[in-house]
Amino acid sequence: MRFEHWWYAVPLRARSFFRRNRVEQELEEEFRFHLDQLISQELAAGKSADEAKRVALRAMDGMERQKERCRDMRHVPYIETLVHDFHHGLRALRRKPTFMAGVIAILALGIGASTGVFSVVDAVLLRPLPYTSADRLVKIEESSSKREMKAMFGADFLRLRARTDLFDNAVAYVRGDVTVTGIDEPAQAIVSRTSAGLFTMLGAHARLGRALVEADDDPGTANVAVLSDRFWRLVFRGDPNVLGRVILLSDEPYTVAGVMPPDFEFAYSNMDLWVPIRLVPGFTSDWPEVVARMRAGISISHVRNAMEVAAREFEREDPKEKAGLKITVSTWQEMPTREYELTLVFILCAVGLVLMIACVNVVAESVALALAGSAAGIVIAHYALEFLIQQLTRLPIPLPHLQRIALDGRVLSFDIILCLTLACIISVAPILMASKTDLQAVLRSGHASGGSRTSGRLFSVLIASESAFAFLLLVGSGLMIRSLVRLEEADHGFHPDHVLTMRVPVGSLKKPRPGGKYDTKPEQMAYYHELVEKLHQVPGVKALAVVNNLPLSNVNTSLEQNIPNGRDVLVAGRTISPEYFSVMGTRLIAGRFFSEADQKESPGVAIINERLARELFPGRNAVGERLPGQGSGDGAMVVGVVQNTPQMSYETPPSVEIYLPYTQFIFGAFMSTIVVRTSGDPLALAGALKKAIWTVDATQPIVKVETLNDVIADAIWRPRFSAWVFSVLGGLALLLTSAGVYGVVAYTTALRRREVGIRVAMGATPRDIIGVILRGAMIPLATGLALSLVAALLLSRLLTSVLYEISGTDPLAYVSAAALLLAIGSVASARPAWKAATVDPMHTLRAE
Repeated sequence: MRFEHWWYAVPLRARSFFRRNRVEQELEEEFRFHLDQLISQELAAGKSADEAKRVALRAMDGMERQKERCRDMRHVPYIETLVHDFHHGLRALRRKPTFMAGVIAILALGIGASTGVFSVVDAVLLRPLPYTSADRLVKIEESSSKREMKAMFGADFLRLRARTDLFDNAVAYVRGDVTVTGIDEPAQAIVSRTSAGLFTMLGAHARLGRALVEADDDPGTANVAVLSDRFWRLVFRGDPNVLGRVILLSDEPYTVAGVMPPDFEFAYSNMDLWVPIRLVPGFTSDWPEVVARMRAGISISHVRNAMEVAAREFEREDPKEKAGLKITVSTWQEMPTREYELTLVFILCAVGLVLMIACVNVVAESVALALAGSAAGIVIAHYALEFLIQQLTRLPIPLPHLQRIALDGRVLSFDIILCLTLACIISVAPILMASKTDLQAVLRSGHASGGSRTSGRLFSVLIASESAFAFLLLVGSGLMIRSLVRLEEADHGFHPDHVLTMRVPVGSLKKPRPGGKYDTKPEQMAYYHELVEKLHQVPGVKALAVVNNLPLSNVNTSLEQNIPNGRDVLVAGRTISPEYFSVMGTRLIAGRFFSEADQKESPGVAIINERLARELFPGRNAVGERLPGQGSGDGAMVVGVVQNTPQMSYETPPSVEIYLPYTQFIFGAFMSTIVVRTSGDPLALAGALKKAIWTVDATQPIVKVETLNDVIADAIWRPRFSAWVFSVLGGLALLLTSAGVYGVVAYTTALRRREVGIRVAMGATPRDIIGVILRGAMIPLATGLALSLVAALLLSRLLTSVLYEISGTDPLAYVSAAALLLAIGSVASARPAWKAATVDPMHTLRAE
């Protein structure tokens, strides 16, 4: 459209809206001028005055019609209609405040829930990472036929870091636990040993002091540590003079160099400290994780091709250790959120269904109510977000970037778009109803309300739509709950009731140091032996044991083991005291448990799980066999086979596992845990157990004191969280659907009062009337349910990946959802049906 048109049209439309009377007067004068001109022409042609006026009006093809055409060309009627609709909503709100408040509440719940979930999804998945050139950050991982863990050989990292043709910078980091002393009270912290160039690469700066710098990587420099804001506030109470303070990390002195800002987060959401990793040529003791920044102009496909070539080169150099080596390159944006993406997408789709149900409920109302409900929804979202952030930070939910959740411009923009979309949808439905209404049929029927078969069909569609959306949500929540119940009731190899766990770490962060406290294996064994004796004397202790790392604690020790086909694989390794299996309740399949006779001077023994027994000794009894390979348990005789238990999480199948007696093999002592089976409440015994430990060593830090039930609950947070969210959304959908069904049935029943009166007058019983009304509600409800069943079956494949030991087509979940929905629909329809059944036919017919 030409600029000249807009130059004329925009001011005219503005004047037409704000100075309507003046513009109407000008329009009237212009048409009057044209009419006078035509009349003058006809008079000049010899016609009479009346004849000239009649011919002129005919030539203008109806002056009023032409005026309306001019008004329509200004597009002002749409604005006027919107204003009229807004005024109508306000009048309705004053006339029926309770009903209209319910309409606003329905919309507010839908919009509030949508806003809250979108803000979480936006912060975790959608928002760009707050790092310099974040789009060029990539995660590099190695895996081989021998090593399943996706980290990287230290030597390989040093070689890749030198590839300046591909990367501007590359850094390595290793996450671990560390004991912090030299402070008011010993504490356990999560530390990231990282290349000092990490903070420079990310463009991150400390809020106090400085971050790690390149010089900190030099082996000859002093140890320095950078604290997280949370750790600084929790341990040092926000002391601004913390810089320069010396703390001990597993007995090694570190000087506090800086404190990071509260919004800084990298790789893990719960990091407490960062210290230099100091990798040197020949480094092989750890498998660090690696992140790099690609050079400008280099594509990720080019880097992947180069890594494929590098993998083949590394494999040729060390075919035994790196057979089948693969180097994977992924964008960093997707890495921290990869494991949560599917869950959050499911939740976002679920809340979208809730919003659709809310929209269907008020689809025939006014734009004013839509805007009022939207505004109320934003207010609800504001307070809901504050509550949500508090709960998420308290729960064991390691979602990254939670500190970025806020009702900011992005979320408000989403709300504005959502509100405008809802206003359009809500305003379109009455227009469609009006355009399909046969006015003559309405006048003949004598219904003041204008009810018709068209509106009846529309209301049936509304009920069917609500039931379809609600059924999808109820099926989803049913599947999630069923999966969670199966997960909680399954025999995972633990009997968690009345079991207390507490981490009692000793030893060095990296490796034993001569002269350090409990750094040598004999010192560690002697310490734990004395500890066990002291704890056994505490009243209420039935049994206790020591394990180097507790299952489901996100800590695992891997041992190398050769299996019969010639492959070397990594197995989960645990060093335990003799009573470990009896305390945990793990079932013995064959052989025996460890005993006090299994000492360092005795022949080496080991216990393996069922899966490793099948791998190492297929088709024969593993008890009495010796372990092959070069691992820590090399040559040890298998004295027992126990049931499989989860290692890192319930979501992955149990892997191969070796148990070794801590009297013969001790490793990972800096993360050892005491497990205690008690005769009463485990937490009530915690104080006495701590005192007993401190009688052995008053400086011993004791961390993560929790019941085994709490450990398991933390391990299944994702299915528990999903089940909770889907249950809340399913309940909300059920509430909105019942309100919608009630409203539609009550309204359509009121439209049919004349029909009901005639039926009663002709002899229909209350039971007959109730049956007619209920059929009118339940048929569309069942139709929507049937259509949604097909959609649910098609979508069930997507849910299967997040379910535990149940199918996405689990019959009980589907039948329960359908029965609940039909029952709620019947209850919601019952009151309008009963009210119609008890109507006085004479009063109704007289009113008609």
